[in-house]
Formats: sequence, C-alpha cells, structure tokens
Amino acid sequence: MELNDNTNEFHEESNRGYDAGMANKTERLAENAPGRYYVDGSCIDCDLCRSTAPALFKRNDETGYSIVYRQPATPDETAQAEEALVGCPTECIGNDG
Repeated sequence: MELNDNTNEFHEESNRGYDAGMANKTERLAENAPGRYYVDGSCIDCDLCRSTAPALFKRNDETGYSIVYRQPATPDETAQAEEALVGCPTECIGNDG
C-alpha cells in the first residue's frame, strides 16, 4: 500500500478491493443475503458489524455468526457496510463489488 506523502492517508485504491486479508469467498456463509457484501466462516461474533450497520447485519442465533441479511440500498448504507468491513477484527466481511 502506498501512503500519500501530503496527508498520510492511503490512496483510494488501497481502500477498495481488499485482495489480501479480505474475507474468503469460498467460506462465504450461505445465510448471507445475495449480493456483493458477505460474511465468511471466520466470524467471531464480536458485534462490530451489527453495531456499525444494524440495518444490514444481524446475528444468526443458530450458527453464532453475523450475516449480511440485507444488501445496502443507499450510499449511506454502502458507507456503513464499508465501515464494518474495514473495522472487522477478523476480516471476515467481504465485498465482491
């Protein structure tokens, strides 16, 4: 990742895509709503995504994992999903978009 010398912020391309350290597509939980955001099997049920984007993530009580139960429909919801993705301590939230 390349740092911007003027602002010490990551360039936009480093904040999108999440190739290394991103959720594993092959471990995508079947309970996720169809679409670009998903949670994989490395979820530790920490509640960060549910508190960051409660309209999009919920806990599956049967599995003990968080899931995406609704895909974002607005720019604000997309920003919340991205905030949850970036903040996830196990990097179990993926974005295929």
